[in-house]
Amino acid sequence: MSNNSEHTQSKPKDPSLKIISEAEQGSPFSQLAAADMCYARSNFDDAFYWYSIAVRSFTSNPDAYSAEVIKYEVSAAECNLASMFFNGQGTDTDKIQAFKLYAEAARKRYVKAQVQLGMMYVYAEGIQQHYGLGYAWLNAAQLNGDDNKQIKKVLKMIEGKMDRKALDNARKMSEQWIDEVILEKLAQRKKTRFSFISNWFKKSV
Repeated sequence: MSNNSEHTQSKPKDPSLKIISEAEQGSPFSQLAAADMCYARSNFDDAFYWYSIAVRSFTSNPDAYSAEVIKYEVSAAECNLASMFFNGQGTDTDKIQAFKLYAEAARKRYVKAQVQLGMMYVYAEGIQQHYGLGYAWLNAAQLNGDDNKQIKKVLKMIEGKMDRKALDNARKMSEQWIDEVILEKLAQRKKTRFSFISNWFKKSV
């Protein structure tokens, strides 16, 4: 007589339980994963809780993480928490707090946060309108790889409202928030362009 237990298949464990368990044990990576998971399920209260905990865990000991983790994981937590404050998901709407968190992530060259911060400046969302800073952040995001048509449209709109000197200052300002590799390529491009113009001028005289 066969043993029925041999044919009994064990029920697969829900992987989300492991993520929550690790999050509760203090892993900031699991806390961020738990937040993302809850947000995807439209469980905004829990998502807000875990994003808040993840930001606190990451920022309480920043020296423990690599530059890459700081740029992507920490910034993602800050940016997503900012979005929840901005939209009032899982918490009351607080655009000042959203601005602070977007700014933290944007300074780490997190493109999504740079876009949101730029738009907040342009459209005075919770802060005083400032076309120069709005242009600088959106220009940085575009140079960092965001090819969104809306960004181009807003940049063009601002260009029609600012004089040449102000735009040059805004573009110069944005360089401090551009990824180092991209900034190096831009510098090389400028150098090559200058060399070409210089050689052309020498030949023409």
